[in-house]
Amino acid sequence: MIDLASPQYRSLWLSHPVLGDASYDAFERVPGNPIFRGAPPYEWPVNGALFQDPRSGYLYAYISEYPRGYWPAGPCRALRSRDGGVSWEDLGLVLSGSPEVFDGDGRQAGAALDVSVVYDGGLYHMVYGWAKPDNSDGGIAYAWAERPEGPFVRALEPIHAESRQPLLLGVYKRVYACSLVKRERDWLILADMSTPRNAGGTWAVVAFTAPQASGPYDGPHLLLYPQSRTFLPCPVEAYGNYVDGEYVYLPATSVAANRSFQIIFRAKVEEAHRPEAWEVYQYGSVWHDEPVEHEAKGIWGQTFCGFVDGSRRLRMLFPSKDSHDVGTINLASRPLDRPYRQGFVLSAPNGPSMTIVQRNFSEFSLEAHLRSSGTKRIICNHNAPLGPDRPVGAEGHPHPLSLADCTEFALHAQGWALTRISEEGARQTLAEGGSPRCAGLDVDVLCIAQKAGELALSVNGREIWRGPVAPTSGSIGFVADAGTILQVEHLLISTLGAPCSKWLLPTEAIMGSGSLGEVWVRQEGACFRYGFGFLAAQVGATAKWNYRGRGFRLWGPRGPTLGVGSLYVDGQYVGDVLQHGEADERSRLLFEALDLPLGFHAVSWVCEKGKLGCDSLEFFPD
Repeated sequence: MIDLASPQYRSLWLSHPVLGDASYDAFERVPGNPIFRGAPPYEWPVNGALFQDPRSGYLYAYISEYPRGYWPAGPCRALRSRDGGVSWEDLGLVLSGSPEVFDGDGRQAGAALDVSVVYDGGLYHMVYGWAKPDNSDGGIAYAWAERPEGPFVRALEPIHAESRQPLLLGVYKRVYACSLVKRERDWLILADMSTPRNAGGTWAVVAFTAPQASGPYDGPHLLLYPQSRTFLPCPVEAYGNYVDGEYVYLPATSVAANRSFQIIFRAKVEEAHRPEAWEVYQYGSVWHDEPVEHEAKGIWGQTFCGFVDGSRRLRMLFPSKDSHDVGTINLASRPLDRPYRQGFVLSAPNGPSMTIVQRNFSEFSLEAHLRSSGTKRIICNHNAPLGPDRPVGAEGHPHPLSLADCTEFALHAQGWALTRISEEGARQTLAEGGSPRCAGLDVDVLCIAQKAGELALSVNGREIWRGPVAPTSGSIGFVADAGTILQVEHLLISTLGAPCSKWLLPTEAIMGSGSLGEVWVRQEGACFRYGFGFLAAQVGATAKWNYRGRGFRLWGPRGPTLGVGSLYVDGQYVGDVLQHGEADERSRLLFEALDLPLGFHAVSWVCEKGKLGCDSLEFFPD
């Protein structure tokens, strides 16, 4: 039997910013979490940074204080640990806005928070985010101190202000979430950039450089952004960085309803101001949530932020929220050079989550060792398309179609059920019983055997059902219900299955391109493979599918009202794709490229003439 819960098989599993991530990460929580809880008027502490003072060795947690709902944002608080993180003392506010400085409006102070601190030349250099009390303007700024506790002296002018920034690519204006890096001959700021007033919808990473930490800075320069024609999973938002050797590492978190999916980019420090220097270092299997009250909503508001310590451990601060919507600040660490462990976690703190082995299984037997804070669900014969439930923005969930077209074996508090879910999502109970029942966070062993049109189920060594099923095949995987965490300790299976293709929905393409507004208009009809698609008539409108795998096939309808689009693969033009036809035709093969190497790929389709009809992409995971 093969154990698919072994980290050597992690690349077979689906990892997706919205759908879910089978995370094998080795992060361990630090005893004593949380180290800080929000309180009125700042219920949402978030955007924190963990800093180790190179002079004293003390740890400092800089915590940004936000009210519930984010605005009006507040100051920055610091905690200090003199014993390596065992205990913490609250130092109070170390950075605040002022009515008379650029963040203020003459009567009220604005926000001064989201800090990054670097020690150099006897000073503690800080970059931070600022905003007006009404959020009408904002950006990033510089401050310095002689001690990590402050007081920090703020520069009189900001590094960047939204009010002085022309729109980049027609969408980007607000810079925020900055972090500072000392380089051999200059200083680098890595920051996020989003739409005016930081309204979201699309997110980019930008760079600034300066000869001194205080500036003047040149930038912003786009580094990682959905509108590029290279791979970037969407939607994700970066925050903070850590440096190890010649590389700077930039974690980014999903901004879907569940933010457990993380990706780490990296670049050589001295080249990190150049977009071509950046690469995917770790895709998925970066982070997992845990079923504890102070992490009830999972990692939230930012990705983790910290440093590599002298023992080669990655020490990180991360925010979460409890079940009462109050923010918590927590710590975790893992060995830098051992990022994975046996078994994986499927996190679903705020919405349903799923993962599948991206291979085809017809006849098989499996044995799953599971813990869960809710129902334990195994799916098999899964052939559904993959993608988010929306074409743009944060807080997304798996599209309902992605949770369909499969057979589900569920063990819950009242017993068990075997269910067939149709392509449209209709559920048909095939069998059920009141015993056995789910053991929750204790291990249950669920077994499925499928062979020659027969399915057999067992729980904890006892067969509970055997019967005929229609011959079928598909992927095997798991679903976690909203508000639950599923832990897969072992998944023993008789075969690795066969290579297969998977399908990405049109919502995946619009989300992946960072398109906003009414550029793409949803259309429903039988001409689209899954009953809906998007139309665009604006020259330059782009659909972009990001995936990890090999080759692909582009599918879509043809008709008299459709035109032509240019196709790019990983930034390289590969030809024009014609959708115009004398008569309406249902979704058909428009283009294929089957000889791509295994890796991360971006397929960008750009409207050139007439209307473009975005449908679906078939790709080959391995």
